[in-house]
Amino acid sequence: MPDTAIAPPPVPDATASPEDFRQGMRRLAAGVCVLTSSLDGMPVGLTATAVTALCAEPPRLLACVNRRVFAHAAFETSRALCVNVLSAGDVDIARRFAGMVPGVQGTERFAAGAWEGQVPALLGALASFRCRIAEILPAGTHSILLCDVESVAVGPGDAAPLVYAHGQFRHAAHAISIE
Repeated sequence: MPDTAIAPPPVPDATASPEDFRQGMRRLAAGVCVLTSSLDGMPVGLTATAVTALCAEPPRLLACVNRRVFAHAAFETSRALCVNVLSAGDVDIARRFAGMVPGVQGTERFAAGAWEGQVPALLGALASFRCRIAEILPAGTHSILLCDVESVAVGPGDAAPLVYAHGQFRHAAHAISIE
């Protein structure tokens, strides 16, 4: 019987430039989350779009975080993380935690929204996943946080999720009916 395997395409000699990569990734819409933890009893957090489900049994998710940001040290030290999924009404919170509001930094970010817990969960978030970080894997400038989900709080089901695409916060409001 002849071998019918198809050879993989050749690997290009050059890699994409970081700017070309960024331009391409801006076209990939992503849900917006605020990742929180605490360091020395102080809450810390950042806005993230690189968060995804890993598996349901056991419940695990992953988040990618730049190692240069202050919150990374909190994630690494405490091994505790809360992933807060934002709705379209949470643009101000997303901007604050992304460092896009001049003069707002550190714990001042938590002045918007209602937060609870040592590892802050946003009350009214579309969902909040309280996690224990099982592994931290280096990946270029970032770390991949593999997280065991310990509990989930599910918020309003009819709110539009906040997404980030084309360099802007947007909302996903309309379902597409497929028949």
